[in-house]
Amino acid sequence: MRIPTIDLTRVSPGEVREACETVGFFTVVGHGVPDELIDEVAARSRAFFDLPDAEKERFRAPAPGSPKATRSPGRASAALPPTLPALAPGLPVYRPLGAEKLGANADRKASLDWGPALAGVAWPNGELRRAFERYYAEMLRVAAAIVATFELGIDELFDDRSSSLRVIDYPAGAGGARAGAHRDYGALTLIRSDRAGLEVQTRDGEWLAVQAPPGGFVVNIGDLMQRWTRDRWVSTLHRVVGSDEGSPRRQSLVFFHNPRGDAEIDGVRAGDYILQRAAEAGLS
Repeated sequence: MRIPTIDLTRVSPGEVREACETVGFFTVVGHGVPDELIDEVAARSRAFFDLPDAEKERFRAPAPGSPKATRSPGRASAALPPTLPALAPGLPVYRPLGAEKLGANADRKASLDWGPALAGVAWPNGELRRAFERYYAEMLRVAAAIVATFELGIDELFDDRSSSLRVIDYPAGAGGARAGAHRDYGALTLIRSDRAGLEVQTRDGEWLAVQAPPGGFVVNIGDLMQRWTRDRWVSTLHRVVGSDEGSPRRQSLVFFHNPRGDAEIDGVRAGDYILQRAAEAGLS
């Protein structure tokens, strides 16, 4: 099995469909996203993860079942209570190490998640907000171009609010699993990582390393897209691992392109399905 590279400036639907039917992963170049924007999102996100834990905790969601404060989305983050942050749509939320469990054990990663409809706490600063919003718009454009090549007649089921951006920080440390083996549960995922570590499982059970060419993105379909095609396309098991000698710090910019919450996909509502799968992974 190989992971094909697709140039979006001269892509053919046939090569995209072949990738989705055989492996569910491919890499893309020719996407037009400015390198300086990618670098800015990465740098401002890393600066957030470099903050002291007590500072980052101010942007963490309350534990499931705990009382939640209420406020308007525009209230300044400095006014947030230290232990009971409020949740409001369209704001980022911090998820510390161990918050998500994709495999048998809690993942060794932290993340900052944001989407127009995603419930979060507050923006750490205006510069990060502007970078995230610009990057999100660029990712919507690229994702829409990819969906158009699917030729499945589903383009109108996506909007500009139902997708989300996650920046994942994998701290340096021991080797082994950093994100457990899993299949994405949405429609389409676009990934930009600064280091190797992503692996996909081949049909014969072997693990194959996958990394985008310089300037490119890794793309994979998720379980919703597999349902849409009645299992003709495959949502492939994948994981993030470190080296046996110890792993350097790693960062991934991950864009989840999802259909509208009310879209019906093979008997399930997209929004309900994604929320249920997120809860199963430990994300409130």
